[in-house]
Amino acid sequence: RIISRHLLFGVAALSRSLRMDAGNIPSIKSLLVLDSDGKRIISRYYKGEFASLAEETAFEKKLSDKTIRTNAKNEAEIVMFDNMVTVYRNSADVWFYVIGHHAENELILVAALTALYDALTSVLRQAPDKRALMDNFDVLLLCIDELCDGGVILETDPTTIVNRAGMKGSDGAPTGPEAAFTEQSFNNMFASAREQLARSLLK
Repeated sequence: RIISRHLLFGVAALSRSLRMDAGNIPSIKSLLVLDSDGKRIISRYYKGEFASLAEETAFEKKLSDKTIRTNAKNEAEIVMFDNMVTVYRNSADVWFYVIGHHAENELILVAALTALYDALTSVLRQAPDKRALMDNFDVLLLCIDELCDGGVILETDPTTIVNRAGMKGSDGAPTGPEAAFTEQSFNNMFASAREQLARSLLK
């Protein structure tokens, strides 16, 4: 399976990342939610990868065509696409993608994707589908905002994301990378990634 191979490659990167400094906070290049036709429900590009909407749309369609026939319903899959690491997961008629630099740790991207999926499942009280996401578009936006800011991964615990999304705008609620990305957040991220790795290797 694709994910097993890449997760094995990520073990060495995991140990290196555990020694990261403050200037090396994990980040993503883009986050996409597409429907089964490859049309966007929401797209966030954080690194200015494309110069126009037309280029973004073409990339999304090409990515959808590449991944639509794979089995990613129960866990994330990982693929190198256009020299970028892409992790993705399918739920009903929607596809979630988290895309990182080609040298980014795959385990971190998987942890971010899983956190978003689990947070939305918790809030919606069902596996996400297109209708539920469109009917609760504000919830989708808030969960993404609590997951990352400007591409910087802030939190990978779905319960924390749900709680912060519910408190958005409250007085004293922490915001931004400096406030939200803590040592505990980082530890939680890797605990989640290690669990994903263990499940994959046991299959």
